[in-house]
Amino acid sequence: MKLKDYVILMVFSLVLGWALLNSKPVIKDPLAWGEIAIQPIDTPIVHKDTLPIIYSVRGKKAIFIGDSHTSADYGWQYQVCKKTGMSMLNTAVGGKQTYWMLQTAPTVLAGDFDYCFIYGGANDMASNRPVIKSVKNIQKIVNICNERGIKAVVLTGFDPIMCVNVAGRDQYKGYPQRYAKFQQMLLDSIMGAQVVKTHCISRTDCGDFLCHMTASGHKKMAEAVISACKFKKI
Repeated sequence: MKLKDYVILMVFSLVLGWALLNSKPVIKDPLAWGEIAIQPIDTPIVHKDTLPIIYSVRGKKAIFIGDSHTSADYGWQYQVCKKTGMSMLNTAVGGKQTYWMLQTAPTVLAGDFDYCFIYGGANDMASNRPVIKSVKNIQKIVNICNERGIKAVVLTGFDPIMCVNVAGRDQYKGYPQRYAKFQQMLLDSIMGAQVVKTHCISRTDCGDFLCHMTASGHKKMAEAVISACKFKKI
């Protein structure tokens, strides 16, 4: 082979190699093949949980309807208002049943109130009243509140199975079970009100066998109501 032909062959080989090399896909991105890049998966933006809504009720007017579990001078109802800044009218009377509460409701609710707290039924159940009638009495009180633009809050009361001790007291036989049924019906059927399950105290917070609360019980009850209603403390 002549020198000239050899030089031409070498030049041709170099040109061909360069062309083949440049014809291969060039990786422009570590995640790309050829000219098609693989798009990275978007990382979702994690938003911080929104803070729970808390309502300021300072200056609002509250009325309380109930029996001895609400009538204590410095009981849970007093503490709810003191800790949130609400003014209070307490109409609760010891020993009264829901029928009496209903009878007095139109009169006591005649004022300008923002909230009505209803906590009754224990005396009904201790006297073996029909559960459904007592629940209907509570519902009728709630209805009066709604008609007058008052926000109704119904409390179930303590856990009667755990807190009431009727051993050896035949007149109260079946009372804890009736009271528990009454509370569940309040939770299941009351309409137009916030029903708060206040099973927040223990037997040690009871001052007697029917669980009239001690200071610790009233404190726990107040805290449970404030928390459930999302009231802001002052």
